[in-house]
Amino acid sequence: MGRSENFTKFCHGGLIVTSTLLLVVSLFSRQGLSENSPTLISFGTETLEPLTPDHEISIVKSIPVLSPTTITPSELADIPPIPPLQTLNFADFSRQGVSGESCNFGNCPTLAQAAPINIPPQVPQPDPNRDRFLPRPPIPPKPEPPPNPELTPTPTPAPTPSTDETPIPVQRINVTGSTILTLEEIKTLVSPLENTSTTLTKLREFADKITAIYLERGYITSRAIVPEQTINNGIVEIQIIEGTLENIEVEGIKRLHPSYITSRINLGAAKPLSTAALEDQLRLLRINPLFETVEASLRAGTQEGQSILIVRVVEAPPFGVSLNVDNYSPPSIGSERMGISVRHLNLTGRGDFLGLSYNTTRLIANGDSDIIDALYSIPINPMNGTIQLRVQPYQNRITQEPFNALNIEGKSQRYEISYRQPIIRNPISEFALSFGFAYQDSQTFLDNNGEPFASGPDSKGYTRTSVLKFGQDYLIRDTQGAWALRSQFNLGLDILGATDVSTPNAAFLSWLGQVQRVQRLGENNLLIAQGDIQLSADPLFPSQQFVIGGALSLRGYRQNVRAGDNGFRISFEDRITLDRNKDSEPVFQLAPFLDFGGVWNHDRNPNQIIGKTFLAGAGLGLIWQPVSGLNLRLDYGIPLISISDRGNNIQDDGIYFSVTYTP
Repeated sequence: MGRSENFTKFCHGGLIVTSTLLLVVSLFSRQGLSENSPTLISFGTETLEPLTPDHEISIVKSIPVLSPTTITPSELADIPPIPPLQTLNFADFSRQGVSGESCNFGNCPTLAQAAPINIPPQVPQPDPNRDRFLPRPPIPPKPEPPPNPELTPTPTPAPTPSTDETPIPVQRINVTGSTILTLEEIKTLVSPLENTSTTLTKLREFADKITAIYLERGYITSRAIVPEQTINNGIVEIQIIEGTLENIEVEGIKRLHPSYITSRINLGAAKPLSTAALEDQLRLLRINPLFETVEASLRAGTQEGQSILIVRVVEAPPFGVSLNVDNYSPPSIGSERMGISVRHLNLTGRGDFLGLSYNTTRLIANGDSDIIDALYSIPINPMNGTIQLRVQPYQNRITQEPFNALNIEGKSQRYEISYRQPIIRNPISEFALSFGFAYQDSQTFLDNNGEPFASGPDSKGYTRTSVLKFGQDYLIRDTQGAWALRSQFNLGLDILGATDVSTPNAAFLSWLGQVQRVQRLGENNLLIAQGDIQLSADPLFPSQQFVIGGALSLRGYRQNVRAGDNGFRISFEDRITLDRNKDSEPVFQLAPFLDFGGVWNHDRNPNQIIGKTFLAGAGLGLIWQPVSGLNLRLDYGIPLISISDRGNNIQDDGIYFSVTYTP
């Protein structure tokens, strides 16, 4: 089949799946009136009590994102972010290839298979399929479910003097200054008073009625008044003063630049000032890991209709470190690994993130693998559009018998730049587009001499790829859980010395998709369902293939047991909480699970997949947090489909463990 036909088939199928995944859920005329004698109204003030410098309206003391009776932060840590690109890593030599394994700071663990880790998760967890996604910002905010916000009750009307009962003939009422009320609403409001004789008291009551409408719609700093005026021809003016935000005063900041806070709050400070829009931006700040607490209140400004927002913050400690031990590495290079991650959340005061991690299999058992991951990201606009740079050198050597005698090694360097821009962003949902470019230079060695081990690399074992990426991700939360959907198109370009000596080569087109649902089933029961799929129009290098097998992919089998140009994986995990701490956060959970998936190669790929290509496993996980910051996880998976190439590693027995400590 020709490449053009493959491309047509691929695009048609990919776009259909993408469309399924990415559900990206006045003025008035005047009428002629009869003439009446002019009437002077000299009490042009509103009757509702205005804000004063000593009167603050609390906007944010504690802001809910999910209902307090539904999901706690440790149960529903944010849907895992789109992880970074994949790097070279040796899998089982029996596959005649290499498969990627890399993670950055918190991007790899999935809700379905990772122990709950406080923001920001620090332990790199291998999941090659998600590693090829463009990254979201490395420290995604997590929703918290505190109590409902407290708002000051609506001020009571001031008493009206009895001298305001003088009859006033009214033919028409003009309501001015409103951008919220429609023409039909205004007509309905004014019609009972037009062509009647009324009083100043009733006009003020009418203005209060309009003010109440604004209050009900969340515009608590807007009000209607009866201004001082001379009534000609029975025409009375009711003026609406729509509230605006005069200034934002930030208290409590130490290292962070004030503009980081004010620019984001200003997104919700349009005229007229809406507390709903303002609270949305304050919620996003409150769930931002840069802050421990965020509180806010409104105070009267220097001009009529203007308010000053007082924001009080407590910054979170910017520096953090995390230690980890697990057996999430392929047995061929040493399954047990140790690692350390350090990070700074606010390097220059602009909310920029710097992280560095190192993971090795040298220190436990018989392994030889080293991964260094350096990442820097900086937000460049109030919507959290983020530029990210990443460098990842990596080396490993086959230590599994009998292949260790061949002295097989692999080295890789990867460089990546990406930009992610949210289009919609609020505490309930987020939709973003991502663009990125990744360059990877890998080489395999046999007894210190460059040597290819499959079709595709050049005669010296070099594999160079230049990949352009376009991603979309959508997240929506509800009181019972959350949906996350991701899609990414990958286009391999024949530039920068990309490998093009045989098939497969560096010119390719593929698509990755992911959907995840976290669903509350009961007070102590949380279901996590997840699906991944990859479709490719061309044969792929092993570093771009879809991989199944391992603790974070398909339990019951060793890490990266199968890989192919195309593939899918579906996972279900039910977290049952048996014990909680004094803050009602789970400390001990059972997690029965079911995983299954399959892979297949493109018709033109000369490299064969050895063994069965559809696998399934089921088992039970234990999640325990004995003390704050220490997370333990143990999984036991039973393979439901037997394979002939099982080894003698504990992964082949379906046993996986993870220990993470974040002081």
